[in-house]
Amino acid sequence: MSAAELADLYENLSLAEEDGAMLEVAEEAQMDGEVDVDRSLLIGENTFMFYFVNREERNQFWNRGPWHFGKNLIVLEKPVGSGDVSKLKFNKSEFWIQIHDIPIMCMNRRTARWLAE
Repeated sequence: MSAAELADLYENLSLAEEDGAMLEVAEEAQMDGEVDVDRSLLIGENTFMFYFVNREERNQFWNRGPWHFGKNLIVLEKPVGSGDVSKLKFNKSEFWIQIHDIPIMCMNRRTARWLAE
């Protein structure tokens, strides 16, 4: 993704009132004394890192999903241990779907499992 495409996507980002205040990181802020925090946000092609100081806020963010940007699903995964991003698969996401016009006699667990598969 080019810098221009990323800038276009960034312009469309917004926070809903319910998401609360947005905190800005000063340019002087450093992570581990080596890497600028604002540079560590984009890790790779379509891979972003979100860092939360407060565990409660992180869990609240995690539980309020699923998240999307435009019409694209954002798949989240928590790193384990040292957090090697290359080992994360980003292949699972929970989300709700709504299916219309199912005959009343087909509204049962068996049909739901069949549709889910």
